[in-house]
Amino acid sequence: MDTVGTVKIEFWAVVLGATDAILNLEMPYGYELKRLKLNDTPLYEEVVNARGNLDVKYIASNLADDANPEFIFLYKAENNSMPLEYFSVGEMLGETEKTGEYFDTVTARWNKEIFYIVSMLRLTQEGNIEVADKIYKMEANYKCSNISRRLKASQDSPISVYGDLYEWDNNNLTCFEDMVGLSEDLKVLLEDVMERFGRGYSSSRYDDAYKNLITLSEIILIGYNSNDKGSAIKEKFANRLAAAIAQDTDVQSVHDNALRMYKERSNETHEGNNLNITEEELRELRCAVREMVQNFIGFAKSQYGSIANKTFKGIKREYVLGLLARISTLQTRGLLR
Repeated sequence: MDTVGTVKIEFWAVVLGATDAILNLEMPYGYELKRLKLNDTPLYEEVVNARGNLDVKYIASNLADDANPEFIFLYKAENNSMPLEYFSVGEMLGETEKTGEYFDTVTARWNKEIFYIVSMLRLTQEGNIEVADKIYKMEANYKCSNISRRLKASQDSPISVYGDLYEWDNNNLTCFEDMVGLSEDLKVLLEDVMERFGRGYSSSRYDDAYKNLITLSEIILIGYNSNDKGSAIKEKFANRLAAAIAQDTDVQSVHDNALRMYKERSNETHEGNNLNITEEELRELRCAVREMVQNFIGFAKSQYGSIANKTFKGIKREYVLGLLARISTLQTRGLLR
């Protein structure tokens, strides 16, 4: 006699901003990337408005004609067993409370996985990419007792991706695989870094995105001990950013650019002057910060096992001490003033 029922949970979402090149990339956590006609998916009513037209946020991501749109979809399916008690008369009459808890647990875990996937893509290379409103479907059955649930989960802060689309460059495959290969402990420690970097993609307020990227850089580069947040912050910022991402031949120019970037943030913050914070300036800062964050994450991954204080602050301290040593060497050699 059967003692369990079966449950299938599916996830569907349109990947905004992606081109066909991203189909070369293997997704972690069991997700798949698929190019499909919208009509062949369960998302038609979510993507098309009452007039039968694509919702405006999907237009730039349509890879075919308007009459029969195609998108790149992120998809995942999972089949599990469900205890027989979930199908009891009491549970069914009580609006399947335990089933709801099970569904919420799975979708919460998958939301976290999707956050990491999109964050790792952004941290790997430049370009706008986002996962649109997410659709979860669950169907469970035990003999004649059936349960169906559906959930639409919207992004907390949806990002417009109408320009600078994500043209995946397979040359960055190793970098992406390194991100995917982070331990779960490290992913948790770096979650705030990933979230803050995502704020650097705001297309509605370049100045806010710019400030968020500078703030993220300060979180990593400044304050490794109690005496490090005093004077000369902008010089520390410029020296350490240059030490993290520059080659010996261009370390001074990277330093000088970093000073300029920090000044633009200060002008906006303290004087409301954001005239120089353009889309192009934002992209330049974002690329520099991405390179620094990649450097920091690479350090964390390689050194995590030997660092005694396995917290973000502990990793940061060891990372900045290494940058200070390089700064001293560069200054001794006359490469950094």
